Amino acid sequence: MKIVWYSEVKWNYLRTRKQNLLTHFPLNDMIVFFQPFSFVKGNYFFPRKEGNIYYLTLPTYRKSHFKFIEKLMSFPIFRKFFYLFVKWYAKIWIIILLKKTPDCICASNIFYLPLINNIKSPVVWDFNDHPGQFGEIPIWANQEFTEFLIDKKNSIISSSIGITNYLKNKYERSAYTIPNGVDLAKFDKKIPKNDLNLKPVIGYVGIISSWFFDFELVKKVATHLSSYEIHLYGPCVSDVKEQLDEMLRISNISYFGEKPYDMLPKVMETFTVGIIPLYSIPEIWRLASGKFLQYLGVGIPVVSVWMDQYSKIKNNVFLAKTHSEFIGSLEKALKHSFIPMADELKVYDWRYLSTKFRKELEEAIESFS
Repeated sequence: MKIVWYSEVKWNYLRTRKQNLLTHFPLNDMIVFFQPFSFVKGNYFFPRKEGNIYYLTLPTYRKSHFKFIEKLMSFPIFRKFFYLFVKWYAKIWIIILLKKTPDCICASNIFYLPLINNIKSPVVWDFNDHPGQFGEIPIWANQEFTEFLIDKKNSIISSSIGITNYLKNKYERSAYTIPNGVDLAKFDKKIPKNDLNLKPVIGYVGIISSWFFDFELVKKVATHLSSYEIHLYGPCVSDVKEQLDEMLRISNISYFGEKPYDMLPKVMETFTVGIIPLYSIPEIWRLASGKFLQYLGVGIPVVSVWMDQYSKIKNNVFLAKTHSEFIGSLEKALKHSFIPMADELKVYDWRYLSTKFRKELEEAIESFS
């Protein structure tokens, strides 16, 4: 299978859903992964290769502080010529790398939609997050996204039951649910917690951002459970560094920054309980955090804001919709003896989910033909 993916994140940024899915595709597949330009991380205008995956930077619009750029992109004539150039540039690399028209297009970046409108290949949208939750979307981009979702010829794969239901209710669209998963070969309970002989730690691994991280909740947890250490790991978005610094004035909260993916199991094994302290809003309830499953994989209970996807899991899971529920659940989880659940997590293994995802691509190709 020849696949082109238009992504909203870089291939080598953390370990995202895209990497976990595509790295388990058969080696005889050929994949071109277009990633957006960034002013912060490295850009590759000549392709780099990892296994059977080529990844390179493809220019596109992204929200900026430069009003001049925002104004230019608001004009249809400018956008038309800009995307004609980008489409031409992408087509050259597709021909060079795949040597043929791709069998399937996957997309997860709304600002690449002008490139795939009226394209002569099946298009599958991987709906992992709603782009609007990361900031305001330009009117023209929002219109294109709405038109894309309404068009029944486009296939949609969602990353959670909550997103599938959202699409059904808002757009009258069906979507096939392939949730976020966990690498069970990496996140498995190898070290018995009793042998670690560590002090109790409430731990969080994930992005600390203004989009969804609930600073007030973490402060309340630290104050109410002052005898416990709270350890935070992960990248911090620049616009909340001051909030993080303020929170770190609380003596039992520590921040250890971003750690490599391969180190995360060892990090999580130092936790007594893993937490997901996000804003309790419908936009979060319909998501499915992969960290949730990683905590369970290493053998620790989870206290999280409500997530529809995980509401049927009964063992080792404590879901909450309010701050008081969250803190009450934490008190229970800290006394909880972990119940083995290897069989229950098998359906979330990335290898299994990757096979399902690729099968959906095959069906999209077959129905398009």
